[in-house]
Amino acid sequence: MLKYSLTTILLCLFLNTNAQKTEILTNPILQNGADPWVVTDGDTFHYCYVRKDTVFLKSVKRISELVNANERIIWIPEKGKAYSKEVWAPELHFIEGRWYIYVAADDGKNESHRMYVLSTSGANINEKFSFVGKISDKSDKWAIDGSPFKYKGKLYFIWSGWEGEQNVQQNIYIAEMDSPTSIRSERILISQPDYDWEKRGSSKHLPTINEGPEILEKNGKLFLIYSAAGSWSDYYCLGMLEFTGENPLLAISWTKSPKPVFESNDAVTSPGHASFIQIKNKDYIVFHSARKKGAGWNRQVNIQPFTWKNGKPDFGIPVPYGKSIKIKY
Repeated sequence: MLKYSLTTILLCLFLNTNAQKTEILTNPILQNGADPWVVTDGDTFHYCYVRKDTVFLKSVKRISELVNANERIIWIPEKGKAYSKEVWAPELHFIEGRWYIYVAADDGKNESHRMYVLSTSGANINEKFSFVGKISDKSDKWAIDGSPFKYKGKLYFIWSGWEGEQNVQQNIYIAEMDSPTSIRSERILISQPDYDWEKRGSSKHLPTINEGPEILEKNGKLFLIYSAAGSWSDYYCLGMLEFTGENPLLAISWTKSPKPVFESNDAVTSPGHASFIQIKNKDYIVFHSARKKGAGWNRQVNIQPFTWKNGKPDFGIPVPYGKSIKIKY
């Protein structure tokens, strides 16, 4: 009969416990998916997404569980409405004691795209999400990829929109909100496709793109990460605005990086439309990419850690598919 010392037994238990708190993943973490939105809620991760114009939610304890986790239907839009079709890029946010989902939709014609809001009545995410209605500034122009954020006690909304009625150029706008479901100020243009790398993949018949704006905050500093270049092309990438002023509603308060901050390499094509989470104080970017060169909107979902350099996010380069990524919980 084998005999083990108490120290050996405790060491084995310690190692086993720590092993259970670590997992090794490889990208893609989901074979199909676009505009991935993941948020943390205590020790739970919520993944909000769309399939066939229906909004779904998965809640898991580990990222690897997203593949087989039960999905919950959050919203099937009523037929025959202005928001019945082309449901895109839902975002889940917890604001002032309730859960909100911000999602773009139209009536089947792209020029009709606007932003809409769903909400629970309380703090329990398992409650029913009810349709609240459209959220827009008074211009009521084409809008997608809406995202709220709070800064110094005020609530703001950022989104991708058209200047007029034609699909020529997608810009990023900001406005102040007076509640999680209402915009109070006029929209302010803070980014448009200026650099050549933001215009790649476009043509006389295709628009130039700034879209998918998301706020990333660190030690009180704000960064707006957005997607640029043709979303259908092999040039889709991430750009960055840094908030360097005092008032988010002033365009001069935002300074644009002259180069992409995350772009294609030989292994990964068209990384874009990201969300950001922290796991045990380590930062991760969750993003979609084209399945291969020329795949366009045929996308998959990836995750990888990123760091900070001189107070700014440093995303590095996309990790090749199949390379190990360690996550400690």
